[in-house]
Amino acid sequence: MSGKTTVPLLNKKDNEAESGRNVACTSCGGGCGGGCGGGFGIKAGSEKDVVFRNIFLYLAMGAIIFTVAYLATTLLSWINP
Repeated sequence: MSGKTTVPLLNKKDNEAESGRNVACTSCGGGCGGGCGGGFGIKAGSEKDVVFRNIFLYLAMGAIIFTVAYLATTLLSWINP
């Protein structure tokens, strides 16, 4: 066991140089080509209707989750007073 074994994960700079892709934006898995993904999945340069659609979609999902959670707690408190 006189030879040294290198672990690839420890040599991060070598792996980045070999990949040759832009690793500055890793929020969407890197190399997405459409700009960095921001909050709520809105990418830089998105159209206004896409931004509003995403925001209202998340608001609707939040309202549904809140309503179902409220109804579930009300039902459980009604069953077991």
